[in-house]
Amino acid sequence: MAIALFFLGLCFGSFVNALVWRLRHNRDFVSERSECPRCHHQLSWNDLLPIVSWLWLKGACRYCRKPISWQYPLVEFVTAVLFVVSYYAWPLTLITSADWLYFGLWLFALVIMVALAVYDALWYELPDKLTASLAVVAVAMVAVQMLFIQQTSLTGAVVYVVASLLPIAGLYGVLYLVSNKQWVGLGDVKLGVGLGLILGWELALLAVFIANAVGLLAVIPGLLSRKLSRKSNIPFGPFLIIGAYLSFLFGRVLIDWYFAGVLYL
Repeated sequence: MAIALFFLGLCFGSFVNALVWRLRHNRDFVSERSECPRCHHQLSWNDLLPIVSWLWLKGACRYCRKPISWQYPLVEFVTAVLFVVSYYAWPLTLITSADWLYFGLWLFALVIMVALAVYDALWYELPDKLTASLAVVAVAMVAVQMLFIQQTSLTGAVVYVVASLLPIAGLYGVLYLVSNKQWVGLGDVKLGVGLGLILGWELALLAVFIANAVGLLAVIPGLLSRKLSRKSNIPFGPFLIIGAYLSFLFGRVLIDWYFAGVLYL
């Protein structure tokens, strides 16, 4: 299973690279053939093998010999690793068909999250098409969870949805309004809808904490070297997504560990 998920992750990582480039350039990512972003030559199947083609071609286009960004193999490899780690660290059971459907939806959501992280890191934007897609998958995950896994009542489902939207979408929505769009972007608010529904309010709170901690660690070197200032634009979407991923898979363990430590003290 791990090997299959790794190769599946490589393929979806390759899809993410194509998706973000085509979204950025308003290209059709369904019907159009892949092409070199430099010379625009259509690529054949042996140019598109995840990681292998990049290594075989020594990081350059076969046709124009211009360099191909390391982003391509990196995104492919990271997506594959995220798939495998998701399987081994899966916090729920994988027994029934509903369990596997929920896991499959998580992988689907993960692909969208990787695409959002890459897009935001490159262009400091979170496209509506991707945040809306994540929200749709999140709704599907909530439906499967509530109807088939936990069999929650309608009242419980409504409470879950409302509470889930508060820690990320609600918090960043308030910050967006109070700061007059200076502290966070509207894209972060929209991203928070999908992430919040997937995580639930407790894990969403943890995701915000992890995101801010990781973001702080990431920007400190830049601030110390003066490559960044307090007014520098920092894409926060990738940090939120890292926080959401870690929180979803390891959040319950971290929360139990924290409260066990508090009670021990």
